[in-house]
Amino acid sequence: MTLTNDHRSTTTGWVLAILRAMRSAGASADEVMVEIGMDPALLEGGYSRYSQAQVSQLWRRAIDMTGDPHFGFKVAAEVRPATFHVVGYSMSCSATLAQALHRFALYCRLISDSTTATLTEVNNQVVLEFHFDTGGAPPIYQTVDTVLASILSYMRWIAQEQIAPVMVHLPHQPASGMAAHQQFYGCAVEFGAPRTCMIFAKKDLDRKILSSDEELASVLDSTASRYLDQRMAGRFAVRVRDLMIAQLPHDVPSKGRTAKMLGMTERTLLRRLKEEGTTFADVLRQLREERAFQYLQQGVRLSDVAYLLGFSDNGTFSRAFKQWTGRRPSTVAWQDEADMAKAA
Repeated sequence: MTLTNDHRSTTTGWVLAILRAMRSAGASADEVMVEIGMDPALLEGGYSRYSQAQVSQLWRRAIDMTGDPHFGFKVAAEVRPATFHVVGYSMSCSATLAQALHRFALYCRLISDSTTATLTEVNNQVVLEFHFDTGGAPPIYQTVDTVLASILSYMRWIAQEQIAPVMVHLPHQPASGMAAHQQFYGCAVEFGAPRTCMIFAKKDLDRKILSSDEELASVLDSTASRYLDQRMAGRFAVRVRDLMIAQLPHDVPSKGRTAKMLGMTERTLLRRLKEEGTTFADVLRQLREERAFQYLQQGVRLSDVAYLLGFSDNGTFSRAFKQWTGRRPSTVAWQDEADMAKAA
């Protein structure tokens, strides 16, 4: 069974931010939409969606036309509550930034089918980590910049304070030095990292937001849940996979914990997976196998891969990887280099 969704899409609110940034840079956004075949009528109302393929084409054209290596920061400046669908409004009503980020992570699939987010707390720090499903192709680095920068910009707007992370980890290398990133985030930035995340001090996220309205936020949560249920109909295994990601690397995903996060019994969890022709073990194995290949191709150390995937040690991970693929983990990066040399 394949968990990849062939109909991945993104909300028009996110597309609007890209278009506004293009226009501010003097690029012909309307002409590009016609060229790509993006119906401008979908921009009206805010709850329509464009295919991920179209959004990726839009990104490439925007980058080519602007020639700006930091175009992602320009898009982040155009973020509004509607950029994040109904989730943006519920975030703005949250009592604290921690609760706002919790809502973002919970409903991230509603904003884009290609992105999931997890929120974990470790040693008085809160880690907001992003996972991108691009169908095997590496993410366009400007989109990665935009996602992280947009969330931080929106947090600053909600709090009316210049919130800064403790640390930012990005998987790509800087296009033109690190100064622009460090200035925007207000902290150290690690490039070429195995994870894509922002790390915050817990105390910075726990401060009360004076303009909050949790009663209204709860109403909006109900709307977001309804939209998400509609989006994920027939894709229960994908929801389970997202919750497995949320449990890694600190815990090995379990049936009981996952069922509790979904608000159902373990028996119901297993029954619904069976209806989609899969099992809990199969979903976990596929997730770990896919992530293992991604990390190893990025040059992540074997010990770090084992940790990120929830294995107790290198040996246990290596044995599992060989069982999945018939190969040793150490051969993956070498084989990729050989394939690239052969293709050249």
